[in-house]
Amino acid sequence: MMRTMKLNNMLTTALVCVGLNGFSQQISAPSRYDILYNYGIIEAFIGGLYKGTLPIKDLKLKGDFGIGAPDMLDGELTMLDGKAYQTKATGETVVLDNDYKTAFSTVTFFKADTVFYVNNATEQQNLLEVIKDGLRNINAMYAIKITGDFGHVKTRAFPPVKAEPFPLLSTILDKQQFFDIQNTEGTLVGYHLPEYLNGIQISGFHLHFLSADTKQGGHVLDFNGHNLKVEIAELKSLELDIPTGHDFQNFKFKPKHSEALERVEQGK
Repeated sequence: MMRTMKLNNMLTTALVCVGLNGFSQQISAPSRYDILYNYGIIEAFIGGLYKGTLPIKDLKLKGDFGIGAPDMLDGELTMLDGKAYQTKATGETVVLDNDYKTAFSTVTFFKADTVFYVNNATEQQNLLEVIKDGLRNINAMYAIKITGDFGHVKTRAFPPVKAEPFPLLSTILDKQQFFDIQNTEGTLVGYHLPEYLNGIQISGFHLHFLSADTKQGGHVLDFNGHNLKVEIAELKSLELDIPTGHDFQNFKFKPKHSEALERVEQGK
């Protein structure tokens, strides 16, 4: 089935859709593909808990697709087709061995239930708006995979931290390194997550990039591309694992108050 949609810049993009907004039947998937596995809490990670505590070999038992953070904030982690890649602040991207540890990661066994194609050139904002408009449930969790030709991808990676006490991530934004990746094939790997998970995870879109030759990558800040295949998997449940070490167990989380919940709990 062919559908034509106008993007914000009046660019007309042809979308060949499967399952988007009920256009056709869903592709069935085994239940194991419906689980979002999250290791750690993003609030604690950006608060300075950068030490890796989960081996990659254990992470692979929970998924073959996802994103995360390497040990000691050393770059960006991207998992695609069962391999874990680390994009360093030097720009180098390497395959991580099974004993390497991650501080925070989110993975799933990816199997799309929605697929569509964007043939004409499109910018990040326009494509993400098309994807968001097509998501059936605003409070569902979605894994997003976008493969194709990218004219430009802007990514970033942080250098490793070395000495404790580790700084808050928001205080070392000047340390991040930016990469301007031009004219390459590759894959965007990531998620669109609901607002109620914010703090455990990051709500909205969160994407990493890996070039087809696996030599370039990082956390995505901007992109444009064409001949793109967009694959979306709606995830039905969340499996949350938290580190058991001293640092996490003694981390001071910010209180989250809800007056309505407090009144209900107290019966007044």
